[in-house]
Amino acid sequence: MPAGTVSPIDPCLDQLTRWTDAVAAPERVPELLTVLDERLPDPRGLRGRRYRLSSLVAVALCAVAGGARSFYAIADWAAGVGPEVLVRLGIRFRVPSEATLRLVLERIDGDDLDQVLGRYLSDSNGDGGGRPVVAVDGKTVRGARAGQEPAPHLVCAVTHDGATVLGQCRTAEKSNEIPAVRRLLRGIDLVGAVITIDAMHTQKTTARCLREQCRADYVMIVKANQPGLFARVKAQPWERVPVVWQDGLERHHGREEQRSYKIITVPRGLRFPYAQQVVQITRRRRRIGTERWGVEVVYAICSLPCEQAPPKLLSAWIRGHWTIENKIHWVRDVTFDEDRSTIRTGSGPQVMATLRNTVISLHRRAGQSNIARACRRLAANPVHAVDLILGT
Repeated sequence: MPAGTVSPIDPCLDQLTRWTDAVAAPERVPELLTVLDERLPDPRGLRGRRYRLSSLVAVALCAVAGGARSFYAIADWAAGVGPEVLVRLGIRFRVPSEATLRLVLERIDGDDLDQVLGRYLSDSNGDGGGRPVVAVDGKTVRGARAGQEPAPHLVCAVTHDGATVLGQCRTAEKSNEIPAVRRLLRGIDLVGAVITIDAMHTQKTTARCLREQCRADYVMIVKANQPGLFARVKAQPWERVPVVWQDGLERHHGREEQRSYKIITVPRGLRFPYAQQVVQITRRRRRIGTERWGVEVVYAICSLPCEQAPPKLLSAWIRGHWTIENKIHWVRDVTFDEDRSTIRTGSGPQVMATLRNTVISLHRRAGQSNIARACRRLAANPVHAVDLILGT
């Protein structure tokens, strides 16, 4: 062969050498794999295990980070990446099949996986330098309805700053969100946090759970589902209270909107646990180009005194509650097409929702605001997908 030419076999030998070196190199197990190994119960029997449970979950996370929406897509991702990528995830010599991935992911306890990944994200989130604020809300996985069985309903807790999912759990059959939210909150470290929550959960038991068991504070919306409390809040002398804060005029979706706030220190007659402030929010809206304004009045209560929750901060917390809808639930529906997913059996729907939550949180932590674009980029470069998931 003439000098200076490269043998056609050289690239193959080079790839084989790199793969062999990766297998033979001293192994430093990534933190995520260690956490999964230590905390996530394995639903499989001891005999016949070919893959570590942590490796299969990591493969699924990497595939979902690249836009995978089904077990078949996860298996295709694993089959299409190079062996050096799978070695980093703890898989050697044989690529897991779709049947293996489906069997394992449908049998994992969904609440256990939610708790483990949520705690991992929380522990690696770092200190934001202020009081953490967490939004709690629920979402139904509509595509997972099977026959006469209702679609699974999941409630999750998401930080306002960074949109990191701290936890998620499934509501029990023939039940609703209210007890599920309390169970979720008790399973998360919320000491010192402020929880924003919608009117369904403005319950005395939930307020006591937050203050006494979680040692957290709350901002709750008050509506007519609590008629006694709503009447007492509405009967306050609001006409004599001045406006203490007003948001700037905002334009979005062809509308203009402005909010103003009035705040009263809670009187003794309110009779709601730990309430310190009552807030009246007046929303003025109109379509751009029209003259007529629509007015809506909403009430809220807060467990913090005005010294710790001034009007500007209260306004930010109340508006920030929509983080969970705009940055998590909407992305799961639109980017990952969750409501049309055909995964319906076992823990599959909840497990896939957990994988999506985790991936969205990691994408946002990496500075990505457009999750669809971030998924497309990782689909073209699986090495970067592994970097994102393993934090390397």
